[in-house]
Amino acid sequence: MLTQTAEYALRAISALAARKGQTIPATELAEQADVPPPYLAKIMQQLASTELVTGRRGIGGGYTLSADPEQISALDVILAVGPIREPQSEAQLEQLGDGFKPLHMALGRAAASVIEEFRRVKICDIEQDIDAIRRDSGSVMDQPAVVQTLSPDSRNSIAG
Repeated sequence: MLTQTAEYALRAISALAARKGQTIPATELAEQADVPPPYLAKIMQQLASTELVTGRRGIGGGYTLSADPEQISALDVILAVGPIREPQSEAQLEQLGDGFKPLHMALGRAAASVIEEFRRVKICDIEQDIDAIRRDSGSVMDQPAVVQTLSPDSRNSIAG
């Protein structure tokens, strides 16, 4: 549902929120957030341009969360790294003329629900639990992320 960039941005912001007020070196943040360092650098530039984070170069440099995690929504972070497709209005759907208006309306309702949830969730609600990071087997980067993907075989389990 989200782009990889948006998920990585949320991970980075959530990791920064967990280390309140600290400046975290880029390499350490990449490991903590489980984001490839070159990709993280690009994401952090985008986040810094929206003033969600502050970056400092040189010795003692790194990234700091610039805003209060209670005031930043997940949607703020997602929009900082890319656009999301807004649901179309009824008039826009009429102009399409492709015969799929009911489908477009259903997709629009689903998208509106997801957008509203991201607007509601604040970063303080999803900050990383540092104590839950497994340190027993090396780097966080060595651990695969757990991602659930839906396939045609899984539709019965979610349809309920």
